Amino acid sequence: MNFSRIEPSENVRLADVEMAMANLLPQKDDVMTSAALYHLRSGGGRVRADLALKSARALRLSRQITIAISAACELLHNASLVHDDLQDGDASRRGEIAVWKKFGSNTAICLGDLMVSAAYSAIASASTDHLPELIVHMHQRVSDVISGQHADLESNCVSIDQYNDVARMKSGPLLGLPVELSLIAAGLSEQVLTATAASDAIAIAYQTTDDISDAERDISSGGLNFIALVQGDMAARVNAARMHATSHARAAIKIATTLPHKSGDGFISLAEKFNPAAEMLEAI
Repeated sequence: MNFSRIEPSENVRLADVEMAMANLLPQKDDVMTSAALYHLRSGGGRVRADLALKSARALRLSRQITIAISAACELLHNASLVHDDLQDGDASRRGEIAVWKKFGSNTAICLGDLMVSAAYSAIASASTDHLPELIVHMHQRVSDVISGQHADLESNCVSIDQYNDVARMKSGPLLGLPVELSLIAAGLSEQVLTATAASDAIAIAYQTTDDISDAERDISSGGLNFIALVQGDMAARVNAARMHATSHARAAIKIATTLPHKSGDGFISLAEKFNPAAEMLEAI
Protein backbone atom coordinates (compact mmCIF):
# COMPACT_ATOMS: atom_id res chain seq x y z
CA MET A 1 0.00 0.00 0.00
CA ASN A 2 1.51 3.35 -1.09
CA PHE A 3 0.40 6.01 1.37
CA SER A 4 1.87 8.75 -0.82
CA ARG A 5 -0.96 8.20 -3.30
CA ILE A 6 -3.70 8.55 -0.70
CA GLU A 7 -5.16 11.88 0.40
CA PRO A 8 -4.34 12.19 4.12
CA SER A 9 -7.30 12.49 6.47
CA GLU A 10 -7.96 15.89 7.94
CA ASN A 11 -8.56 16.26 11.65
CA VAL A 12 -12.06 14.81 11.72
CA ARG A 13 -13.85 15.21 15.06
CA LEU A 14 -16.85 13.45 16.55
CA ALA A 15 -18.76 16.71 16.04
CA ASP A 16 -18.35 16.22 12.28
CA VAL A 17 -19.83 12.74 12.58
CA GLU A 18 -22.74 14.04 14.69
CA MET A 19 -23.51 16.66 12.04
CA ALA A 20 -23.39 14.07 9.27
CA MET A 21 -25.84 11.82 11.14
CA ALA A 22 -28.24 14.70 11.86
CA ASN A 23 -28.21 15.76 8.21
CA LEU A 24 -29.34 12.27 7.18
CA LEU A 25 -32.39 12.33 9.43
CA PRO A 26 -35.85 13.62 8.40
CA GLN A 27 -36.46 17.36 8.39
CA LYS A 28 -40.17 17.30 7.58
CA ASP A 29 -41.69 14.66 9.88
CA ASP A 30 -41.93 16.32 13.28
CA VAL A 31 -42.45 13.11 15.25
CA MET A 32 -39.64 11.18 13.60
CA THR A 33 -37.29 14.14 13.79
CA SER A 34 -38.02 14.63 17.49
CA ALA A 35 -37.56 10.92 18.23
CA ALA A 36 -34.32 10.73 16.26
CA LEU A 37 -32.75 13.78 17.87
CA TYR A 38 -33.98 12.70 21.30
CA HIS A 39 -32.22 9.37 20.96
CA LEU A 40 -28.99 10.70 19.47
CA ARG A 41 -28.74 13.43 22.11
CA SER A 42 -29.28 10.99 24.98
CA GLY A 43 -25.56 10.28 25.20
CA GLY A 44 -23.48 7.20 24.54
CA GLY A 45 -19.76 6.81 24.09
CA ARG A 46 -19.79 6.84 20.27
CA VAL A 47 -17.44 3.87 20.53
CA ARG A 48 -17.97 2.77 16.94
CA ALA A 49 -17.38 6.24 15.56
CA ASP A 50 -14.20 6.43 17.64
CA LEU A 51 -13.04 3.07 16.28
CA ALA A 52 -13.69 4.31 12.75
CA LEU A 53 -11.85 7.58 13.34
CA LYS A 54 -8.79 5.86 14.79
CA SER A 55 -8.53 3.22 12.09
CA ALA A 56 -9.22 5.68 9.27
CA ARG A 57 -6.53 8.03 10.56
CA ALA A 58 -4.06 5.17 10.88
CA LEU A 59 -4.77 4.16 7.29
CA ARG A 60 -4.74 7.78 6.11
CA LEU A 61 -8.17 7.73 4.55
CA SER A 62 -9.70 10.95 3.26
CA ARG A 63 -11.84 13.17 5.46
CA GLN A 64 -14.93 12.38 3.41
CA ILE A 65 -14.51 8.60 3.61
CA THR A 66 -13.69 8.82 7.32
CA ILE A 67 -16.91 10.68 8.11
CA ALA A 68 -18.95 8.36 5.88
CA ILE A 69 -17.71 5.22 7.66
CA SER A 70 -18.01 6.74 11.14
CA ALA A 71 -21.57 7.99 10.60
CA ALA A 72 -22.72 4.76 8.96
CA CYS A 73 -21.45 2.62 11.84
CA GLU A 74 -22.94 4.85 14.54
CA LEU A 75 -26.31 4.98 12.79
CA LEU A 76 -26.45 1.19 12.54
CA HIS A 77 -25.53 0.80 16.20
CA ASN A 78 -28.16 3.29 17.34
CA ALA A 79 -30.78 1.64 15.16
CA SER A 80 -30.01 -1.65 16.91
CA LEU A 81 -30.41 0.01 20.32
CA VAL A 82 -33.83 1.45 19.47
CA HIS A 83 -35.08 -1.93 18.26
CA ASP A 84 -33.37 -3.84 21.08
CA ASP A 85 -35.07 -1.76 23.79
CA LEU A 86 -38.44 -2.43 22.21
CA GLN A 87 -37.87 -6.16 21.85
CA ASP A 88 -36.52 -6.51 25.39
CA GLY A 89 -39.15 -4.22 26.91
CA ASP A 90 -36.45 -2.03 28.47
CA ALA A 91 -38.06 1.26 29.49
CA SER A 92 -34.84 3.25 29.78
CA ARG A 93 -31.67 3.83 27.81
CA ARG A 94 -28.64 5.81 29.04
CA GLY A 95 -30.62 7.04 32.02
CA GLU A 96 -33.42 8.41 29.83
CA ILE A 97 -36.81 7.05 28.79
CA ALA A 98 -36.39 4.63 25.87
CA VAL A 99 -37.67 5.79 22.49
CA TRP A 100 -40.48 3.23 22.35
CA LYS A 101 -41.66 4.18 25.83
CA LYS A 102 -41.64 7.92 25.10
CA PHE A 103 -42.83 7.98 21.49
CA GLY A 104 -44.56 4.61 21.09
CA SER A 105 -43.67 1.25 19.58
CA ASN A 106 -44.59 2.22 16.02
CA THR A 107 -42.30 5.23 16.09
CA ALA A 108 -39.46 3.14 17.52
CA ILE A 109 -39.77 0.56 14.76
CA CYS A 110 -39.86 3.23 12.07
CA LEU A 111 -36.95 5.15 13.62
CA GLY A 112 -34.76 2.06 13.75
CA ASP A 113 -35.57 1.34 10.11
CA LEU A 114 -34.84 4.95 9.18
CA MET A 115 -31.42 4.85 10.86
CA VAL A 116 -30.51 1.68 8.96
CA SER A 117 -31.50 3.38 5.70
CA ALA A 118 -29.56 6.50 6.68
CA ALA A 119 -26.47 4.38 7.35
CA TYR A 120 -26.52 3.12 3.76
CA SER A 121 -26.93 6.69 2.54
CA ALA A 122 -23.90 7.66 4.63
CA ILE A 123 -21.67 4.91 3.26
CA ALA A 124 -22.88 5.59 -0.30
CA SER A 125 -21.33 9.05 -0.01
CA ALA A 126 -17.84 7.57 0.30
CA SER A 127 -15.95 8.55 -2.83
CA THR A 128 -13.86 5.46 -3.48
CA ASP A 129 -13.48 2.70 -6.04
CA HIS A 130 -14.08 0.29 -3.15
CA LEU A 131 -17.66 1.52 -2.58
CA PRO A 132 -19.42 -1.61 -3.91
CA GLU A 133 -17.37 -3.79 -1.57
CA LEU A 134 -18.09 -1.44 1.34
CA ILE A 135 -21.84 -1.69 0.76
CA VAL A 136 -21.82 -5.47 0.37
CA HIS A 137 -19.71 -5.93 3.48
CA MET A 138 -21.91 -3.61 5.53
CA HIS A 139 -24.98 -5.58 4.47
CA GLN A 140 -23.29 -8.83 5.52
CA ARG A 141 -22.47 -7.47 8.96
CA VAL A 142 -26.00 -6.09 9.40
CA SER A 143 -27.28 -9.55 8.50
CA ASP A 144 -24.90 -11.08 11.05
CA VAL A 145 -26.07 -8.83 13.90
CA ILE A 146 -29.72 -9.53 13.07
CA SER A 147 -29.01 -13.24 13.29
CA GLY A 148 -27.25 -12.64 16.60
CA GLN A 149 -30.16 -10.68 18.03
CA HIS A 150 -32.59 -13.40 16.98
CA ALA A 151 -30.36 -16.07 18.51
CA ASP A 152 -30.25 -14.09 21.75
CA LEU A 153 -34.03 -13.71 21.92
CA GLU A 154 -34.63 -17.37 21.10
CA SER A 155 -31.59 -18.76 22.88
CA ASN A 156 -31.59 -21.87 25.02
CA CYS A 157 -27.86 -21.99 25.71
CA VAL A 158 -26.59 -24.76 27.95
CA SER A 159 -22.84 -24.39 27.38
CA ILE A 160 -20.17 -21.69 27.40
CA ASP A 161 -19.41 -22.39 23.74
CA GLN A 162 -23.02 -21.70 22.79
CA TYR A 163 -22.96 -18.55 24.90
CA ASN A 164 -19.81 -17.34 23.15
CA ASP A 165 -21.41 -17.89 19.75
CA VAL A 166 -24.46 -15.79 20.65
CA ALA A 167 -22.37 -13.02 22.24
CA ARG A 168 -20.07 -12.94 19.23
CA MET A 169 -22.95 -12.78 16.74
CA LYS A 170 -24.93 -10.17 18.67
CA SER A 171 -22.21 -7.65 19.53
CA GLY A 172 -19.24 -8.49 17.31
CA PRO A 173 -20.44 -7.34 13.87
CA LEU A 174 -21.06 -3.69 14.73
CA LEU A 175 -17.92 -3.47 16.87
CA GLY A 176 -15.79 -4.81 14.04
CA LEU A 177 -17.48 -2.95 11.19
CA PRO A 178 -15.72 0.44 11.65
CA VAL A 179 -12.27 -1.11 11.33
CA GLU A 180 -13.34 -3.58 8.65
CA LEU A 181 -14.75 -0.81 6.44
CA SER A 182 -11.62 1.28 6.95
CA LEU A 183 -9.46 -1.64 5.84
CA ILE A 184 -11.60 -2.21 2.76
CA ALA A 185 -11.47 1.49 1.85
CA ALA A 186 -7.68 1.36 2.20
CA GLY A 187 -7.46 -1.59 -0.20
CA LEU A 188 -6.62 -4.05 2.57
CA SER A 189 -9.57 -6.44 2.33
CA GLU A 190 -7.32 -9.38 3.12
CA GLN A 191 -7.03 -8.02 6.69
CA VAL A 192 -10.79 -7.96 7.34
CA LEU A 193 -10.96 -11.45 8.85
CA THR A 194 -8.27 -10.48 11.36
CA ALA A 195 -10.29 -7.44 12.40
CA THR A 196 -13.37 -9.64 12.72
CA ALA A 197 -11.53 -12.05 14.99
CA ALA A 198 -10.45 -9.18 17.24
CA SER A 199 -13.95 -7.71 17.47
CA ASP A 200 -15.47 -11.12 18.16
CA ALA A 201 -13.18 -11.54 21.16
CA ILE A 202 -14.03 -8.04 22.43
CA ALA A 203 -17.74 -8.77 22.00
CA ILE A 204 -17.50 -11.85 24.22
CA ALA A 205 -15.50 -9.90 26.82
CA TYR A 206 -18.04 -7.06 26.78
CA GLN A 207 -21.12 -9.27 26.96
CA THR A 208 -19.69 -11.37 29.77
CA THR A 209 -18.81 -8.29 31.83
CA ASP A 210 -22.20 -6.73 31.14
CA ASP A 211 -23.86 -9.92 32.39
CA ILE A 212 -22.42 -9.38 35.86
CA SER A 213 -24.54 -6.29 36.46
CA ASP A 214 -27.57 -7.81 34.70
CA ALA A 215 -27.38 -11.22 36.39
CA GLU A 216 -30.33 -10.85 38.77
CA ARG A 217 -32.65 -9.47 36.10
CA ASP A 218 -31.63 -11.96 33.41
CA ILE A 219 -31.80 -15.01 35.65
CA SER A 220 -35.22 -14.07 37.03
CA SER A 221 -36.59 -13.52 33.51
CA GLY A 222 -34.93 -16.58 31.99
CA GLY A 223 -32.68 -14.47 29.78
CA LEU A 224 -29.24 -15.47 28.53
CA ASN A 225 -26.52 -14.72 31.08
CA PHE A 226 -23.04 -16.15 31.62
CA ILE A 227 -23.62 -16.27 35.39
CA ALA A 228 -26.39 -18.84 34.93
CA LEU A 229 -24.09 -21.20 33.03
CA VAL A 230 -21.41 -21.64 35.70
CA GLN A 231 -21.47 -23.40 39.06
CA GLY A 232 -20.81 -22.15 42.60
CA ASP A 233 -22.01 -19.32 44.80
CA MET A 234 -22.52 -15.86 43.33
CA ALA A 235 -19.01 -14.68 44.21
CA ALA A 236 -17.49 -17.66 42.40
CA ARG A 237 -19.73 -17.11 39.38
CA VAL A 238 -18.83 -13.43 39.16
CA ASN A 239 -15.14 -14.28 39.37
CA ALA A 240 -15.55 -16.85 36.59
CA ALA A 241 -17.27 -14.21 34.43
CA ARG A 242 -14.50 -11.70 35.02
CA MET A 243 -11.82 -14.21 34.13
CA HIS A 244 -13.74 -15.25 31.01
CA ALA A 245 -13.95 -11.61 29.93
CA THR A 246 -10.28 -11.01 30.66
CA SER A 247 -9.09 -14.00 28.63
CA HIS A 248 -11.02 -12.85 25.57
CA ALA A 249 -9.88 -9.25 25.98
CA ARG A 250 -6.27 -10.42 26.03
CA ALA A 251 -6.89 -12.49 22.93
CA ALA A 252 -8.36 -9.44 21.19
CA ILE A 253 -5.29 -7.36 22.02
CA LYS A 254 -2.96 -10.02 20.66
CA ILE A 255 -4.93 -10.22 17.41
CA ALA A 256 -5.34 -6.47 17.00
CA THR A 257 -1.60 -5.84 17.23
CA THR A 258 -1.18 -7.74 13.96
CA LEU A 259 -3.35 -5.33 11.96
CA PRO A 260 -1.35 -3.11 9.60
CA HIS A 261 -0.29 0.48 10.29
CA LYS A 262 -1.67 0.33 13.86
CA SER A 263 -5.21 0.28 12.50
CA GLY A 264 -6.18 -2.02 15.38
CA ASP A 265 -5.14 0.43 18.11
CA GLY A 266 -8.78 1.33 18.76
CA PHE A 267 -9.51 -2.33 19.47
CA ILE A 268 -6.56 -2.45 21.84
CA SER A 269 -7.74 0.59 23.80
CA LEU A 270 -11.20 -0.91 24.07
CA ALA A 271 -9.98 -4.34 25.14
CA GLU A 272 -7.69 -2.86 27.77
CA LYS A 273 -10.77 -1.73 29.70
CA PHE A 274 -11.18 -5.36 30.77
CA ASN A 275 -9.32 -6.80 33.72
CA PRO A 276 -10.38 -9.10 36.58
CA ALA A 277 -11.78 -6.18 38.57
CA ALA A 278 -13.08 -3.86 35.84
CA GLU A 279 -16.58 -3.39 34.51
CA MET A 280 -17.28 -2.26 30.97
CA LEU A 281 -18.51 1.29 30.52
CA GLU A 282 -22.26 1.44 29.90
CA ALA A 283 -21.70 3.71 26.90
CA ILE A 284 -20.42 0.80 24.82
